[in-house]
Amino acid sequence: MSPMDNRLLVARQSAAAGGLLDLVPGAAAAYSLRKLSSTHTDPVVTVRRSSDDDEGSFTATEVRDGTLSAFCGVGDGFVKQWWDQSGNANHASQTTPTRQPQIVSGGAVILEEGKPAIEFDGTDDSLSVSASAILDLPATVFAVITHSPSSSERYVLARQSGSSNGGVVLRQQNGTDQMSFLTIDAASPYPVVTFVKRTGQDLIVAIAEPPNSSIYSSSVLGGTSAAISGFTNATHPVAIGARPETGESNWDSKMQEIIVYPSDQTANRELIEGNIAWSYS
Repeated sequence: MSPMDNRLLVARQSAAAGGLLDLVPGAAAAYSLRKLSSTHTDPVVTVRRSSDDDEGSFTATEVRDGTLSAFCGVGDGFVKQWWDQSGNANHASQTTPTRQPQIVSGGAVILEEGKPAIEFDGTDDSLSVSASAILDLPATVFAVITHSPSSSERYVLARQSGSSNGGVVLRQQNGTDQMSFLTIDAASPYPVVTFVKRTGQDLIVAIAEPPNSSIYSSSVLGGTSAAISGFTNATHPVAIGARPETGESNWDSKMQEIIVYPSDQTANRELIEGNIAWSYS
């Protein structure tokens, strides 16, 4: 690995390291605007353009090379589907146009630190995943996000029960400048693994292997907990960018990548972080 000389402050893998899912296969779901696997030939995103509501699907190359922006013309583009690159077809979608997050603004692809990004409006934008099992425990979540200055509760990824606190939740804490990873049964008291977050672009890694959980910000351990329990509500929904059972607490900034493994990836954490850091450096 090279020195920590990139925006995510994580030691990088070289370009020869290959796609992330080639290096560490077995993800339950994998969303990105870059190509994560040599075997993924489908698009990475389906976009609705504002001028006439026509839709098109685009590969990672087409997102970057001007094809997507040309499709949108001088208007805006909104994400109808973020394609799952894991091979499990757990695509994240939003069929209500007014709730679709944005990827093109005024004919230009939205960027964060020079790389394509999806922007959530903090009001009602979210994407839904029908396969709730992508957040069974154990689980490891890798998320490239941009922190917002908001002090309100904001959700990155969540699978929840009918309880306001039940489920598996990666979120910005309510009324604080912190991130937390909650992994609980709806009937149990819940621990919070939390830390003061970085400003701007960040790589969050959240790991839950009952009874333990941990969370990292740009490769720095923020906290651990030894009191989590398994999640037993098998059919509750998953959402990117919102609290799924209410559609509230919406993310109000950008996302570039979310990868979920149905296992404890502590042993591969630095390898995966390095590949992500190489891509976003």
